[in-house]
Amino acid sequence: MPDPAADAPARSQRRLSPGRVRGVMALFVGLHSLSLLALWPTIARGEALGDLVLYRDWAVNAFRGDEIMGITTDWVYPLMAWLPIGVANLFGPNAYQIVWFAMVTILNFFATALLLRASADARHPYAAFVWLGTIAVLSPVAMLRLEGVVAPVVVMALLVLSRFPFIAGVMLAVATWIKVWPAAVIAAVVAARRGAGRIIPAGIIVTAGITVVASLTGGLSHLMSFLSLQTSRALQIESPLATIPMVLDGLGGSGFYQYYNKVLLTTELGGPVPELVAAISTWLLVAVIVTVAVIIWLQGRRGVDTRQLMLTGALALATALFVLNKVGSPQFMLWILPIVVVGMVTTDSWWSRPAMLTVAASVLTTIVFPLMYPLLLQVHLLPILILAARNALLVWLLVIAVIRLVRFKTLCPATGDSGDGCGGDSGTFAGSDAVAASETASGAEAGKGAKIADTDGSAAADAEADDASAHHAASRSGASSEPA
Repeated sequence: MPDPAADAPARSQRRLSPGRVRGVMALFVGLHSLSLLALWPTIARGEALGDLVLYRDWAVNAFRGDEIMGITTDWVYPLMAWLPIGVANLFGPNAYQIVWFAMVTILNFFATALLLRASADARHPYAAFVWLGTIAVLSPVAMLRLEGVVAPVVVMALLVLSRFPFIAGVMLAVATWIKVWPAAVIAAVVAARRGAGRIIPAGIIVTAGITVVASLTGGLSHLMSFLSLQTSRALQIESPLATIPMVLDGLGGSGFYQYYNKVLLTTELGGPVPELVAAISTWLLVAVIVTVAVIIWLQGRRGVDTRQLMLTGALALATALFVLNKVGSPQFMLWILPIVVVGMVTTDSWWSRPAMLTVAASVLTTIVFPLMYPLLLQVHLLPILILAARNALLVWLLVIAVIRLVRFKTLCPATGDSGDGCGGDSGTFAGSDAVAASETASGAEAGKGAKIADTDGSAAADAEADDASAHHAASRSGASSEPA
């Protein structure tokens, strides 16, 4: 009869090889070097690309003492978006592009390094590759928009959450006050009761600080303007909710029309049906978000694996924010990517499915924007169908995340391991918080040192070697937190 304890030393020695580490770092250097090369003509001219042109204008006006977005007037972004937008202008407008690039590169480096450290188990080395590869695919937005700053911060926050929940809470709160979507991660953490006692105070402190700053600068009346601006907007042509109207428009005779919103700088869809969809979308989004949060909370009370519950819940909430949003900008893929890659560094094979869907959706996103965006504006059918395929993948991702939330099993009564691989290691981080744990069996099997090393210190051994071996085999063969 095999002893599960005998596998512990072998598993603990399966570490990420130096060659793979060098491969990840080579990909990091190559990605950012190519990005710098592509941006160099713009940098040399002292200009900026993409949304950075708008960011730079805002920063220049504010530094001159003119209009300050979010302080003297309403703004589409939360107030702390000034942190990266202002920092990039510290060396003047001519250096704006290079400073922004350096800022994103530094944040990506630390996120990649933490992913590598958390991916120490050789069976799960690919999170950093997926992270960097998808950023490369999304580079037209990942290097030129606010999500490029927020995404690596969320990756780092999720990876340090177990050991430093208060610091993670501060990072997530700051990220939320730059772009709203990290609130989905905070909601999942709180609902799953994973470090909520530190996360909530951190968020309160950050929010209080921002409120004080807004009050002292006379901008308190504009503090929450980003919410009203979002709720009052029309249906953007790229949003998943606009998929059917856009397809009908591409086929002709729909009666819909496109127009450019000069305030929000985006192309939106008009007509009776798009207007109706836009009107009900906010209520639909709120209903789904509340429902998913309640599911997370109820499952947390049942005693499921809180890490997997939190990450799956965050994925469901972030994807719902995308799928049911009136906006569908390409950078929104960076709402999903951080959660997926952190999920990949757990030893749970379920995350390979969201990873494949995320990569595929990112490729289709970049094909549409920027490669085929002019054709999309001209209502050509091909980019509309590609966009529809991307949106279908996002809906699929939302569905599988919600299904997993609903079907989570409870903890194993004998070991405390999650029901997706009792006695195994399918719910744990592979490289962070590495602490070996053991439980000595009693009775007739007490002589067997049933000690199973788990890389984040949460696994324990069961006295019955038969049961532990069976569950360990199930975990190694790809069992997820869903029942068979």
